[in-house]
Amino acid sequence: MVNREARKRLIWLIVVLCFACAWPITKSTYYLFHPSHGVEVSNLRFGVNVIFELVALILLGVSLKSQRRGFKEFGFTFKLSDLGYAVLLYFLFYVLEIVVFLFIPHLNSEPQNVEFLKRDITLFYFLFILVNPFFEEVIVRAYGITEFLHFFKKEEIAVLVSTLLQTSYHLYQGVIPAIINGLLFFIFSIFFAKKRRIIPIILVHGFFDIYAMLLLHGT
Repeated sequence: MVNREARKRLIWLIVVLCFACAWPITKSTYYLFHPSHGVEVSNLRFGVNVIFELVALILLGVSLKSQRRGFKEFGFTFKLSDLGYAVLLYFLFYVLEIVVFLFIPHLNSEPQNVEFLKRDITLFYFLFILVNPFFEEVIVRAYGITEFLHFFKKEEIAVLVSTLLQTSYHLYQGVIPAIINGLLFFIFSIFFAKKRRIIPIILVHGFFDIYAMLLLHGT
């Protein structure tokens, strides 16, 4: 029975992560090596991306339900302290970014292939910005780390795998910007592994996405 449940859990992990990450990683890798093509996303494509991410979250929900588990396992409940943790996470990344640029002042961190963020804000664009933090953080961070910890039994491995997985589908921005993003993802991963609270991470991720949308749209 134990082996059967373990196999079921492993199969669901592979199915959910493959569905959620295989195409984004493939697309990101392509744009890393073909930057001249850019990443142009139409309003319809934003809608398709929203549906894709929602389906991935639903698939995760189905997998958890089939195992008699739920999203509460990931700290997916709001507490007032989550706001304080969110502020702390933001400033930790801010300080770390300053330190990195102090030691490597000529580091080119200007992201490429972000033309899709420069569009006028539409309904599907806005919905994508709202859904994306839940999609990334619940699946790759909360679910991923929880399952990696279960199978590998080592926090360091779970943190590293989650960070690398999320960084890999941000490579379209260029290697250096992806590494800078990876630092943020690393902080997120350590926080979740220690606190098992995903809401603060979603809040910070959402803040950065909304800020990028407001800063770049229409430029």
